[in-house]
Amino acid sequence: MRLSELLRREVCTESGRKVGHVHDVRVEQRGERLVVTGVIVGRHALLEHFGIGLSPGKSGPKQRTSADVVPWSAVVRLTTGKVVVADGTEL
Repeated sequence: MRLSELLRREVCTESGRKVGHVHDVRVEQRGERLVVTGVIVGRHALLEHFGIGLSPGKSGPKQRTSADVVPWSAVVRLTTGKVVVADGTEL
């Protein structure tokens, strides 16, 4: 599977609850291979994809707000246009 085939897919639980859309993936290098460890979803995912952090406001120090990562181990199946994750998968 290619990364481009995962991007923009809707992520939902087995019972149909919408979680978000895939904007990027997390990978780890294991030997000479790259292994997907999670999909990045949520409202801040696209900003994180481009390396943009958000600040909580004028009163507090600037902090990077990270996007939500759904562990790859929670993925139950891939269907056309969707990534289905196990019920109970929380962000």
